[in-house]
Parts: sequence; structure tokens; C-alpha cells
Amino acid sequence: MKIFVGNVDGTDTAPEELAALFAPYGTVMSCAVMKQFAFVHMRENAGALRAIEALHGHELRPGRALVVEMSRPRPLNTWKIFVGNVSAACTSQELRSLFERRGRVIECDVVKGNWRP
Repeated sequence: MKIFVGNVDGTDTAPEELAALFAPYGTVMSCAVMKQFAFVHMRENAGALRAIEALHGHELRPGRALVVEMSRPRPLNTWKIFVGNVSAACTSQELRSLFERRGRVIECDVVKGNWRP
């Protein structure tokens, strides 16, 4: 089961740290940390549901309560677009505004560093 973990600080949270947090609830298959969120894949549905119940609102860092919920699939008729060579000074809102001129934007993240899709 794929779990969405929001309000994660990707600059100081390692995948191993999140995997260790979820491990008491079941087998963690993989963990990917992005800029402000993460995905944790757990083998057993029951363990994933226990983790969601136990860890939603947990403060991994002081003042940063995690949002832990089942991952929802991308809405139908949407596309994920990678945009490279974006200035380090560009914010998610600036990029969103640029693309909203052409249509509705469901989600927009600017990932800093040497990340590749």
C-alpha cells in the first residue's frame, strides 16, 4: 500500500529515517522523500492502516506535524510534466502561475538540487 506523508522537510529527512518510523507497523518496501512530502510503500494493508492511524499528526521535527494518509491516484485526464533548467530562485507559485495561463494546475513542486525524474 502506498502512503502519502506530507509536511516533510526533504532537506533534512532521509528515507531511512522515515522507513524506521514506519517499520514498527509492518514491512516497509520503499521510501522516497521529495521536497516537502514523501511516499512510503508498505507490504501489508493492515500495517499501513495502523501506521496511518498512529503517525498522522506525529511531529518528526518540532512544530512539523506529519500528514499521513493513503496515497490517492492522480486524477484522470491529467499529465505529469518535468520542467528542467529552472532557476534556483523560482518558487512553486511562480511556476504554477506560468502554467495556469494554459490551464488548470493540479500540483506544482519545484525540486531543488540534482534531482532527476
